[in-house]
Amino acid sequence: MDSSDLFNGSADPRRTLPPSEPSGPGGPRVLLRSSSPFRDYVLRELPQDLSEVGGDGLTYRQLADKQRELLIEYGRRCLADDDPRAARVTQLDLLFMLNGFVPAGPHAAPRELVELVSAQCARFPGLDPHLSYELLIDVNSEEYARCGDIRVFSPGRLGTLERDFYLGHHLSEPWIRSAAYGLRALVAAPDAVKPAAVLEDAARCVAEFASDMAGYRRLSGEAFGRFRPYHLGHPGGPRGASGAFMPSVQLLELVLLPPTGEYGVYLDQAMSYFPSWARPVVARWRSASGLGANVRQSVRDGRLVLDDAGTEQLVRLIDGFVDFRMVHLGITRRLLPEAFPDRSGLTRREIGAQDGERSVLAAGDAQHPGDTGTSGFSVRHVLTNAVHRLLELRREVLDLAAAPTHPHP
Repeated sequence: MDSSDLFNGSADPRRTLPPSEPSGPGGPRVLLRSSSPFRDYVLRELPQDLSEVGGDGLTYRQLADKQRELLIEYGRRCLADDDPRAARVTQLDLLFMLNGFVPAGPHAAPRELVELVSAQCARFPGLDPHLSYELLIDVNSEEYARCGDIRVFSPGRLGTLERDFYLGHHLSEPWIRSAAYGLRALVAAPDAVKPAAVLEDAARCVAEFASDMAGYRRLSGEAFGRFRPYHLGHPGGPRGASGAFMPSVQLLELVLLPPTGEYGVYLDQAMSYFPSWARPVVARWRSASGLGANVRQSVRDGRLVLDDAGTEQLVRLIDGFVDFRMVHLGITRRLLPEAFPDRSGLTRREIGAQDGERSVLAAGDAQHPGDTGTSGFSVRHVLTNAVHRLLELRREVLDLAAAPTHPHP
């Protein structure tokens, strides 16, 4: 993905046409059509309906009545379809409809909509009952690749920016996932590969990821503030759909260093919100990392021996990861200024010098009160803790590289 394709009003940010199926032997390839019975409404009418509700042209009661007619018309058809892939897309549509009522409170949505969401979960236990990262980002973006359809809450140009917000997460994640899996192979069998080469490739992938995510600087706070309310959950309910649940970022951290106490709290709270494929993977990597299967411990123990080139590439990789975290911190501070009433302590130097990690739960501390953000965590502390851990790792790698070596007896 070329990050310049996003947030510039492009009609189609893809470099190539999306995957599709041929119309026949030797025939042209054609886009597939979404299998959800609610497709046309969610794609064509819902964004305008929500815009009219926000502009007082339509009441939430009127919106509920309109959707109730659709639910009665298509509900039985929905419950008769046993295709798991179609069920995921239908669930995405149902939850887009449901989250359109979030600003009005937990009881504004039509009862038939809530019941159909629950009925789908009962039929397909793997479905999320809330608008999750997996549905909003991954399933939504996969439908865009397959059919050219992407669900947004906003009409017009704002909808284009919202589309790019979702696609950017999905299209950039493979870079950091590739880095994580490369390092895991290195930790598992350091003698089977050339460490410097693996680290160089991983560092390149992290740099690409950081560059892609930096494209979010082009998204204005005003635009983000228009569609962000639909990502939130109701108070006391599930956490909202948030970039905090992008799993491959966690995989890279877990293969670099063992989980600390505060990071463990984050993982405990976030585990059920990661995409379904990632939950067992994150759990396994977390357990293995805690037992020493990580780059830091491998270097400490001498299982992973780095020459000057290897050390240089590892430091470059860590710096690239810190760059991403700092870019994320800066973008979040601009888009969610209410989460950062105190701007002190947010530079790389200040974070590296702090005396430890802060609570990731929303309570925060007296000096830096927490903000639940979309994910339900203290936004400030999740981000600054991550930078602090990486800077600690960087110092340790350089200290070990500078220490005199002694031959084994």
